[in-house]
Amino acid sequence: MKIMLFLDNSLVKKEYLVILIYLLLAIVLTVLIIGASYFLARQNPDSEKLSAYECGFEPYEDTRHTFDVKFCVIAILFIIFDIEIMFLIPWCVSISKLDLLGFWSMIDFLIELGIGFFYVWYVKALDWD
Repeated sequence: MKIMLFLDNSLVKKEYLVILIYLLLAIVLTVLIIGASYFLARQNPDSEKLSAYECGFEPYEDTRHTFDVKFCVIAILFIIFDIEIMFLIPWCVSISKLDLLGFWSMIDFLIELGIGFFYVWYVKALDWD
């Protein structure tokens, strides 16, 4: 009985040893690649790259100025609709193998997505006025 426990422990240790080796290899490769890119790349940034903003103009207001929330709303809406549309890919690929429940569940999902889109359009969250 004690021999079997020893064998089980050694097997577990070997499995963790493989994970540790992969982790160490990943860390070494990461340091090697970052170090090589730092030493081998030409480090000659221009004045545009060293400026505070890369948008093409100097900042004209204080940094404590309120930021228009519409930028964030548009970004959040884009992410939400993009993720929801990603559900369509597996459905489109497997639509011939689905039963009626799978088909109508996705139709319900698309209707709810459309209602959400029309609500966003109705409250004018996409307008820039």
